[in-house]
Amino acid sequence: MNPPLLLAWPLLVITCSSWAATSLQSDIDQLQKTPTFALGQVGFIGHLSESEQRYRRILQSPDALETFKRILAHEDSSTEARLYAACAIRALAPGDFERLTNTLGLSGKKVSILRTDILNREPVKEQLAAIASNGCNEAYWK
Repeated sequence: MNPPLLLAWPLLVITCSSWAATSLQSDIDQLQKTPTFALGQVGFIGHLSESEQRYRRILQSPDALETFKRILAHEDSSTEARLYAACAIRALAPGDFERLTNTLGLSGKKVSILRTDILNREPVKEQLAAIASNGCNEAYWK
């Protein structure tokens, strides 16, 4: 291998891992502010929402459970972001779901849900009950 290339290799690895960490943090920050909760194909052309794409990327991270617990507990997280966190907790630690989402369920809040191209405001308690029963299988949410 070329000696200058050998010297550049560690810099490339550090740069890539730094970018990945920054990208993950950006996904977390943006998901915490999401104004809508949507699973599966939405919109006129049928695509995954930006928020669901962020949710899925965070779900793949090594610290996903802890990240979603923080999103659920963070006072600045939108209610919609907290539903994504509930989905993750239901998938990653189903035994903790009820305990961790109880306060959110009792909050009396409503959440913006996007199904296909229809946006509704629905009680968060009902959404948590659906997540508890069915998880966040996108087929259920259509």
